[in-house]
Amino acid sequence: MNIWKKFKKFVRKFFFINDTPEKIAGGAALGIFLGIFPGEGLLATLFFASIFRLNKLSATAGVLAVNMWSTALVLPLAAGTGCFLFDIDYQNLINEFNINYHIGYKTFLVGTVFFDIALPLLVGFFVASGLIAATAYFLIYFILKKKHIQHLGR
Repeated sequence: MNIWKKFKKFVRKFFFINDTPEKIAGGAALGIFLGIFPGEGLLATLFFASIFRLNKLSATAGVLAVNMWSTALVLPLAAGTGCFLFDIDYQNLINEFNINYHIGYKTFLVGTVFFDIALPLLVGFFVASGLIAATAYFLIYFILKKKHIQHLGR
């Protein structure tokens, strides 16, 4: 079976999960949000999906679809958002991040570094991840609702 057929089969299975469109879309959005946000992953996604009673399968698919690689792709958007919200120069934030990043995560917990670099980036990631997850929620929700209505019309 070629990759395209496997992908189509995965998409079909994803959209035919036996749950409400709200829970499936919510699970996927939660997984996408936690997959993009730095430091979160599969266990946190399953934990929160259980607490919020969202679909765990779609949450797992969401976090695995975007985990790791998306954090690097969203970094410029997160940095720009954090700079805008904290009224910080974008290039200065990136330069400070690059200077301190190689030292290790413990330096990001030092007061000055935390408030000047880590906090704007974390807030930027929170906003950017939230917007991406909300967009995914509505796209998945409307696709599922359309499929559900077509299924009922048969």
